[in-house]
Amino acid sequence: MNSTTLTPDWRAALVPPNIFAALSAAGIFYVLFFWFPYASGYGATRASMFEFMNWIWRNNPEWEHCWLVPLFALGLVIYRRKALAALPVSGSWVGLATLLGALFLYWVGYLADNVYVGYAAMLGFIGSLVLWFLGWSWLKALLFPIAFLAFMFPLPFMDNFLAFPLRIFMSTVSVSFLNLIGLPCLQQGTSIVSTPDFVAGLAAGERFAVDVADPCSGIRSLFALMMVSALYGFLVMEKSWQKWIVFLASVPLAVAGNFARIIMLTLGTIALGPETAIGTLEEPTTFHLLSGFLVFAVALGGMLGIGWLLQRFTPPPAARPTP
Repeated sequence: MNSTTLTPDWRAALVPPNIFAALSAAGIFYVLFFWFPYASGYGATRASMFEFMNWIWRNNPEWEHCWLVPLFALGLVIYRRKALAALPVSGSWVGLATLLGALFLYWVGYLADNVYVGYAAMLGFIGSLVLWFLGWSWLKALLFPIAFLAFMFPLPFMDNFLAFPLRIFMSTVSVSFLNLIGLPCLQQGTSIVSTPDFVAGLAAGERFAVDVADPCSGIRSLFALMMVSALYGFLVMEKSWQKWIVFLASVPLAVAGNFARIIMLTLGTIALGPETAIGTLEEPTTFHLLSGFLVFAVALGGMLGIGWLLQRFTPPPAARPTP
């Protein structure tokens, strides 16, 4: 009688076989990113990664949209649940190797006391678990929802890196436009002031003066619009190059929206006075608050217009000949 010797595949042995492994991975994820004191960030003591993110979300209007990102990512998974259910579950041992790499990156960030390295480790951890447990087809299908989670991470250092250059740029563009339409003005740093009128006896800035503060720089709307455009491109556009055009267009659209806001505030200051049009930074007027909605009206309108043009003028794919 012949006997057959079974040689198990060592790669298959590294793939988790049951729900216990998934629950264990979820527990480790919670400990690492929600409980363990990872980095001090901008404080004096170390806090978990979630505590750091939550503190930034609650105390910085520039990043208050971030808490919506996990909900959107979960919504994308639910939206594609039927397509995902049809995929084969074939975990890959490569996911275990990349998981170890993500844990090493997590450890490097802990030693360096750098929460931003931990952000990358978190995305790598999630992607590695998908690959390890479910396989390559699932990772490909969930690649965008996983990458979309990057919008969840606040980057407060970008305020100093981008906010002031954007304020200067917005002031320069606004001054050029106002002079073009016949409202003579000067740029003084980040401020837009009217030119002196010696005939009327008015000094510089006496007719109107508008300062482009941080909220008007575009930094608040830039990352939120990037998030919305990425979501819109993924759900509406069919081709990859169309998705990238919509996403990259969010940057000039955010600038255009804030430009419209600055012009609205300047014209409002001339017509209504600074007390009615602007108020103070701590207590902005209703007119000032309404100008903030103009930013998103212009930017979202531009995004929808670009999406329509891309769909309207993109030729349909050539039909395959019938055999």
